[in-house]
Amino acid sequence: MTEKSFWKMPVGGGLRVLASLACVVLIVAGLKASARLFVPVMLGVFFAMLSLPILNWLSARGLPRMIAVITTVLVDLLFLFVIVFLLSGVIGDLQSKSTEYAERLRKQAAAFSESMDRQLERFGSFWSRAGLNSGENSLDPAKSGEKAPPAFGPKPAEEGREAIGLAPEMAVFLDTSIPTFRELFERYWDSNRIVGMIGEIDAVGRFTSFATQSIFALIVMIFLLGESHRFSQKVGEVRREGGPDLSRFQRTSADIQKYLAIKTVASSLTGILAALSCYFFKVDFPLLWGLVAFLFNYVPAIGSIVAAIPPVLLALILHGFWPAMGVLACYLVINFMIGNFLEPIFMGERFGLSTVVVISSVLFWGFVWGPVGMLLAVPLTMIVKVMLDNSPEFRWISALMGKGHGEVSPSPTEKDSTLPAGETAT
Repeated sequence: MTEKSFWKMPVGGGLRVLASLACVVLIVAGLKASARLFVPVMLGVFFAMLSLPILNWLSARGLPRMIAVITTVLVDLLFLFVIVFLLSGVIGDLQSKSTEYAERLRKQAAAFSESMDRQLERFGSFWSRAGLNSGENSLDPAKSGEKAPPAFGPKPAEEGREAIGLAPEMAVFLDTSIPTFRELFERYWDSNRIVGMIGEIDAVGRFTSFATQSIFALIVMIFLLGESHRFSQKVGEVRREGGPDLSRFQRTSADIQKYLAIKTVASSLTGILAALSCYFFKVDFPLLWGLVAFLFNYVPAIGSIVAAIPPVLLALILHGFWPAMGVLACYLVINFMIGNFLEPIFMGERFGLSTVVVISSVLFWGFVWGPVGMLLAVPLTMIVKVMLDNSPEFRWISALMGKGHGEVSPSPTEKDSTLPAGETAT
């Protein structure tokens, strides 16, 4: 049974939907199970697309193709070496100071809990004035030194209870059952855990694993760069042999390169401004936080939020609440201005993915391939959109993924049907 005959079987629409969902589940499970194979390959594709502008620039200057590829790879290796060198030194210093940060955090936590206890004591005095204490003194006026209430008429305690709307049993429950803020704070606030978020011991090991995968990705990138100039020729040969029209993938590849170029410029600007903000507020390791902001800005929607957490927390530990709020405000302004004004000006409507689809793609590809999937979420989703756009059965999904301007490209069959008789699409 062929694929076309399967989809034309006289069955209910529900069965076709279930079959499609089953196929999607199998594909997602396969991608997740084979992450060790696909992640380095996709990283190689990602690095190749980032490096293509450099390669094309060198080729346009008259360098032989092989020399241009070697030069591009050397530039990439130099960039990666600088990042590894900076991170290895800074992360080591950060781990060495983790004990100092933990002690500072404990002192601030103790001061904060004492302040909250004082506020609760003031609130408790309000209960005392209202006659709501369950203590011994509140029940015996002679021991408390207060004047006994009159024998007739409303008593002050009853007036207070009526004014607040609490029964005496509720007051006793509040006094005996609710723990103090200090008890709650010490129970749930673990300063060592918070400091571990900044200088996790396993961070170097994870980065080493990432670097190992990058070696294989580098090999993939080299071969892709060497074959990149033949892609247009291969697309034409496939079309002449009666194969599918791959020209859309060629256009999508150009769009992805433009997207990554704009994202690189925006991420560089974000990293520089974030490092300057941390330096202005005297947060330790401003270069590290700028580099983190640069890397995480490639992850749409949530990357910039995650990148702001460590420097804000470190500013809180070192300098207190208001400097930490200053660092947070700087990060919010930087990401708001770049993400909502600078990037849309250069990207425009060309990439055609709705905001909901972008956020959902980050979560989905993060579930499938982890951090690398989140990094590649937008390029991968653009490729999926093109594949759906080429399928008559699922072009409606491509339309849902767009921004709703009615700009879904016609399929190759539709393009051929609009041509005069005797002519074919080229």
